[in-house]
Amino acid sequence: MTNREAIRRLSVNAGDCSALSWLHHNNTETIHGVVVHYFGTGEAADKAECVLMQRIAERTRSYERQEDPDEWLTRCATSECDRLRNEAIHDKANSH
Repeated sequence: MTNREAIRRLSVNAGDCSALSWLHHNNTETIHGVVVHYFGTGEAADKAECVLMQRIAERTRSYERQEDPDEWLTRCATSECDRLRNEAIHDKANSH
């Protein structure tokens, strides 16, 4: 399955585990690289990667057919990791 096909399937059903798995498999290096950049390695990064993949699935409806799927995925992963990190910082600040 290509990235474009996986994104299309997820835009219809964000819970399509097969499409999400393929999207992660096809882009492991990119996804892992973005997660490491924002969260380092370890348990927090592992959790962030799981949440990231679900958020990407939920954002697939924003994908425009004329967009390059690889560029869209990188952009989406970066913005979602930034959002996740900001949410974690906010949560930590509010817990004190």
